[in-house]
Amino acid sequence: MSRTSWYLSIATAFAIHNAEEGAAAARLLSFMQAGAPVFLRDFYSGMQVNDLRISLAILTAAGVGVTLFSVLRSKAAGSAFAMLVFAAVIGVNALAHIALAIAAGTYMPGLITALVLTLPLSVVIAVRGKRERWVPSVAYWSVIPLALLVHGPVLAGFIRFSVGIARALSRNVA
Repeated sequence: MSRTSWYLSIATAFAIHNAEEGAAAARLLSFMQAGAPVFLRDFYSGMQVNDLRISLAILTAAGVGVTLFSVLRSKAAGSAFAMLVFAAVIGVNALAHIALAIAAGTYMPGLITALVLTLPLSVVIAVRGKRERWVPSVAYWSVIPLALLVHGPVLAGFIRFSVGIARALSRNVA
């Protein structure tokens, strides 16, 4: 597969994963507000199902947008780096789904695609990116720390921002 094909695979896996979460948004939100660790319960407190679904749609659009930009500049090291980080972020997210499901002892929406799609794909992309030297070695080894930063505080800020958009949209529609 070409590098561009791998980029598109990442975006596709991300969209499918977010669709799984969106389809089960009520269950996901219920879990995050009642069964997740305290810091997650606090973060999701007051969020509504519609807020979560719109947030997931905005997040998916952003991920697909980054991917399309990277596809247009597929030979650039910056594009390769962005896609390696994106792949690592979905891998970290998959691990979070697995850990939360184990801790809660129950299915968590997003777990199926995490297990069969996003985690395996993120590992394949990481290995391929390293083997084919998509980016310099120093940049490659910064991917995981950056992915943790993106999956943590950056994603939290993005979710808060997109929930604000969701609520504004809901007010304008009503």
